[in-house]
Amino acid sequence: MMSFSSRKFVPLIAAATLWSGSAFAGSVVLELHRASLTNVTDAAGLTQHEAGTILKGTTLVGNYFLSRRVDTLSGALFNTGATHITLFFEPQANGTSPAPDNVTLDGAHDFSSGGFKGSVSAASNPYSWIKGADASYSILNGVDTLTIKWLASPELTLP
Repeated sequence: MMSFSSRKFVPLIAAATLWSGSAFAGSVVLELHRASLTNVTDAAGLTQHEAGTILKGTTLVGNYFLSRRVDTLSGALFNTGATHITLFFEPQANGTSPAPDNVTLDGAHDFSSGGFKGSVSAASNPYSWIKGADASYSILNGVDTLTIKWLASPELTLP
């Protein structure tokens, strides 16, 4: 029989609680305006391919590509699809390639509400600080409003 005093664990629990309660330092709200949506059905389910433009306020800042995968074979518990979104921005003037700078998000799309929850999984060098940031979107009047929140400096932002 092990004998541990529960009092020994209280400081550790308190420290973990304080550490995990970090406040977000910055955020950006982007509007995703869909230009195309194509559904591709196969033996395992459905993949949606979507593309369009990105607005920050009223300024066009880039393009996006989104794919949602729905597997119909597993008898899914949720009305959801694995979602992959890449945001493309103008390459930095001092960049090493003419390819667009980019930020990639991965997560889940809820087909019942139209919402998305995920995080930033990859980014090109100028935006590498945003990896791991929290991301979500909601749809209102046919426009996806994407919000990304990060712990890095509040002075940092996407274009």
